Amino acid sequence: MNKKTEQGEYRMSLNTFKLSGLGLLFLSSALQAGSMLDSVNEALATNPEILIRTAEADARDYEIRQAKAGYLPTVDLRSGIGYENTRNSTTIGLYNSRQEPDKDLNRTRRDASIVARQMLFDGFAVDSEVARQEARHASASFDVCSAAESIALEASQVYINVIRQQAVVELAKENVKEHERVVELIRKQGAKGRSNEADVAQAESRMVLAKANEISAESVLRDARTQYQRVIGNLPQSFTLPSAPASLPVNLEAALTQAKANHPVLRLASADINAAQAQYDASKSPFMPRVELEVGADWTSDANGGKDDEYTHTAKINMTYNLYNGGADKARREQASKLMNEAIEIKNRAQRQVEEEVRFAWIAVEFGEKRLMPLAEHVKQADRSRELYNKQFLIGSRTLLDLLDSQNEYFSARQSEINARYDLAFNRYRLLQSTGSLVSGIGATLPVENSCGVAVTSL
Repeated sequence: MNKKTEQGEYRMSLNTFKLSGLGLLFLSSALQAGSMLDSVNEALATNPEILIRTAEADARDYEIRQAKAGYLPTVDLRSGIGYENTRNSTTIGLYNSRQEPDKDLNRTRRDASIVARQMLFDGFAVDSEVARQEARHASASFDVCSAAESIALEASQVYINVIRQQAVVELAKENVKEHERVVELIRKQGAKGRSNEADVAQAESRMVLAKANEISAESVLRDARTQYQRVIGNLPQSFTLPSAPASLPVNLEAALTQAKANHPVLRLASADINAAQAQYDASKSPFMPRVELEVGADWTSDANGGKDDEYTHTAKINMTYNLYNGGADKARREQASKLMNEAIEIKNRAQRQVEEEVRFAWIAVEFGEKRLMPLAEHVKQADRSRELYNKQFLIGSRTLLDLLDSQNEYFSARQSEINARYDLAFNRYRLLQSTGSLVSGIGATLPVENSCGVAVTSL
């Protein structure tokens, strides 16, 4: 084989190696691919965390109904029949006439009553309890949203990691093929007396290392698929690289503003403050009277020593005003005040944490984008370097070690570029999640309709 033929084969191998990475990115588009949005929706629909927190939010909706029952009247019906032994002025007087003093009267007593009560004023206790339960329901709803954001990000990460590792495996396979070509080239040169056994051993050693790297890449790909199955479920037939989300904030200030307005953790904290405020308002109600309307009817037969039926009808307004309760009501009010302060500080802490995460995510995106151009240039120069090294090796001005090192540098450069591109793809979704807008930003859906649409007034 002459030098021109060898160089031609080498250039064909280089072109195949360079195109393999790009080819992998577009391979999935030719297949029936499962989109990342489909994977995220599947994770949201089946993840136990979402279902647990959704059940909690549904349960709190019924707590609102329980609280509102305080506005409605209560109706109690009571009836009874049984033995009654009576000794009173009626029975004593009756038996005195028969010369049987101090004799008890035994009869079968029957009675029934129905009483309806309607609260007229309770110191706004019911109002406060309804407000508290509504705030707790809002808090639980935003907790669903917070879990959905985290799970959507995790689903995005495992989806992108599978594509990343597929690209790395393809790159490793091409690296093995290139080392196999070099080994074959060295053997042919050895047959012509232009190389020795040491060169063959060196080339085969690097080829074995390339195969070991391929095996490691396959192992990591299997790990990535296993993580995908844990988070989402069954693997789709193929994966397609998602485009950058269109709803990314344009700058850091916009990202911080979006997080303050939308992040479910902050909205949850605001709802908890409202619940604490309502609990504090409810703690004031024992210091005011309770007024209620009562309407009732009683019927008795053979009761209290009497005979035949007796009827009583009542309609009255009752007022209850506790004058002293051992200081418990005052202590409860102070406790509620402290709990409200605690809720406020919890929100302040959450706001700092959210802002920190937004800044970290923004830095990751900003500098991730800046890295791509130098890394692409590194790949370009490493590719040019190994091509030149190959030509110089064929004419004897470069050693085999130089040629193999140039191939390894190109392999490392391509691997770094792949990781940087997929890191950037993930960090863009991480930035959306840090602002609380990932689920809405990619158009994902929650298993419970409008579960994130509860309005909360921030204090």
